[in-house]
Amino acid sequence: METVRKIISVGSDRQIKISLPETIQPGLLEIVVVMQSLPKSTENPVDSFEPLELFGFLPQRVDALEFQKELRAEWDE
Repeated sequence: METVRKIISVGSDRQIKISLPETIQPGLLEIVVVMQSLPKSTENPVDSFEPLELFGFLPQRVDALEFQKELRAEWDE
């Protein structure tokens, strides 16, 4: 399964065209379309998002290196 996320502008004809990556092989596919309105802005919508938001990553909540050191320290005690 592969996820493709695109921010697009829908015209008055309410039609969209989505180009799929080369990794998708021709044949039957199941696709799911989720629509969420974005706030109107004078900026380019793609430029207004941080890359982490576009790719669905969670914000960094812990320092990964410190967390790993704490786990290892437990074994030394």
